[in-house]
Amino acid sequence: MLVDWEGERAFQKTFHAEGLPLVTADRDDLFVPMAALVRVFERAAKATARRDFGLRVGERLQPQSYGLWMQYCAQAPTLGEALRRIGDVLHFHQSGSRSRLVAEGAFVIWRYERSQPNKTHTQHSDHAVPAMLSLIRLYVGAEWAPSWIELDYPRDADAGIVEPLMPGPVRFGQPAVGIAVPIALISKQRPQRIGKRITPLDLEIQDVLPVTDEPLRSIFAISVLRLMDGRTDIDGTAAMAGISVRTLQRHLNREGLSYRSLLERVRLTRARALLEHTDLTITEVALTLGYSEHANFTRAFSRAAGLSPVQFRHHMRWINGNKDPS
Repeated sequence: MLVDWEGERAFQKTFHAEGLPLVTADRDDLFVPMAALVRVFERAAKATARRDFGLRVGERLQPQSYGLWMQYCAQAPTLGEALRRIGDVLHFHQSGSRSRLVAEGAFVIWRYERSQPNKTHTQHSDHAVPAMLSLIRLYVGAEWAPSWIELDYPRDADAGIVEPLMPGPVRFGQPAVGIAVPIALISKQRPQRIGKRITPLDLEIQDVLPVTDEPLRSIFAISVLRLMDGRTDIDGTAAMAGISVRTLQRHLNREGLSYRSLLERVRLTRARALLEHTDLTITEVALTLGYSEHANFTRAFSRAAGLSPVQFRHHMRWINGNKDPS
């Protein structure tokens, strides 16, 4: 959408300003640290001078736009189970956020909240509303509208631009982005399920990050993103994480890691992406990553992933060939 409104140059400038490779915009399997994602939305809205930028982006997205983890959630037999699954697997997609269900009278509020209440995140919050709504409508119908919507920022001077575009009454200044759903709809079954069944194991195999705890997961994700542009310096990684080099090293030391060993893990993570998203031969992948011998790469990858490079490629192609297109 940024390209549509402002052109390719503005698009590149926005991503480069946050140190993100352009491929981030096209890859639904990449884990992007929440702070960087929020800043991209705010920069894009400023570049386009559109208060409704985030909302319009969300309107373009469907559950499959978010990758395998959301498709797993959308395969749940009932709406309630789909929402519970999101709370269980959201960490595969982003850091610093959580999804939960809160009962309020005759309603259940599905709330999505970040751990950055003091950050400017208006645009990212707006984008979440239609994205959340699209999942709910898979179960309750395309015309359904929520009883009310919650936004986690105070009503600003330009809120009148987006408020009429929201699919229901808006409550500003809430603790999270939320959508109110009548309790009776929580047991609503999805009319149909398309595609072969996706399991949590499939999500774990696709997950490119070998750690789940913060802040190490975000540090690792940043290193993966920067490697795509050929950047491996510790100063740049620390800056993108919003911490000092010394603090970054302290986090790594707690886990028994050096920055060098982190980069080795990142290299194997990059191997997974190349195996899944390119047609490079196993030998070509090994050479791209700096391995002098095909066998050395195969041993290192098998030890880290639990599958040989060939087995991993076959499994991911099976998964990607059976995505839910709804």
